[in-house]
Amino acid sequence: MKQIHKALILTGLGQCSIARISGPGGEGPVLVAVEYSGINYKDALAVTGMAKIVRASFPFIPGIDLAGTVLESDLEDYKPGERVVLTGGGLGERYSGGYTQLQAVPSKYLLKIPVGMSTRTCMILGTAGLTAMLSIMVLEDHGVVDGEILVTGASSGVGMIAVTLLASLGYTVIASCGSTHLWHKLEGLGASRTINRISTDADRPLMHAQYDGVVDAAGGKALSAALPRVRVHGCVAASGNAAGAELNTTVYPFILRGITLTGIDSNTAPVEDRRVAWERLQQLVSERKADQLLMATVSLEDIASVCSAKIAGKAPGRFLVSTAGEM
Repeated sequence: MKQIHKALILTGLGQCSIARISGPGGEGPVLVAVEYSGINYKDALAVTGMAKIVRASFPFIPGIDLAGTVLESDLEDYKPGERVVLTGGGLGERYSGGYTQLQAVPSKYLLKIPVGMSTRTCMILGTAGLTAMLSIMVLEDHGVVDGEILVTGASSGVGMIAVTLLASLGYTVIASCGSTHLWHKLEGLGASRTINRISTDADRPLMHAQYDGVVDAAGGKALSAALPRVRVHGCVAASGNAAGAELNTTVYPFILRGITLTGIDSNTAPVEDRRVAWERLQQLVSERKADQLLMATVSLEDIASVCSAKIAGKAPGRFLVSTAGEM
């Protein structure tokens, strides 16, 4: 299908422009009219060139998630008019991504959007929402079904959504966030208490046990500081690296308190786990709650500036990309 449409094109590392192109950038079997995408931290790294996220040749369309409507399909499982969501699985890294109005996508991780959820709400949540839900599912699988949960990196997309979900499920949520001007927003999303970033103490490998579980959206020092504060048989679900990639800890939280540390990789999460997570997101996040999570809706033309601000720590939370406009 040759149709002129707009897309954000990376022409090199950290170099991008808006272009009108003919036909989708990808070569997948399902052609999707993209309605929305999101701006995740990984997207910001890709667009700014601060990390080698893109594993394909340039020119390339970034964007690690998208939601829209099927236009054409070579597969019986997807029919024109169906609303679909795709997150991760190499989208925006190895395969042409979501920052476009038209995309031919691979089908391995392509899911139909749950009944009752709009494409807009779906992408307000996006990759961050899937990651947050998968994190909570890990806590539940390890028996942490109530109690006090620490959310690190609470100003991030994953962090804010985790606060919202945990509060909806009845947990007592402690949101750790260095941006004090966002504390009121986090409390509005359901945090019982907001605290500044926690720090480690090299002389105390075990701290006072405060938390039944942790959703770590920050990594680095935040994760290192959280582990010694987890109660016996607690669980930590780690998905972030914005606060650093190094982990400084000891074996004591694991061998003296029996805690579990589980990594969350929504990029390669099994299809059935994704399907369950999206169904639960539909049940837990109303359109009104989704609106409370949203920081701003931006156009394809705004993506580069928002990505730069996100890398600089000046664009926390969820940014929705609307691809609407003339083809």
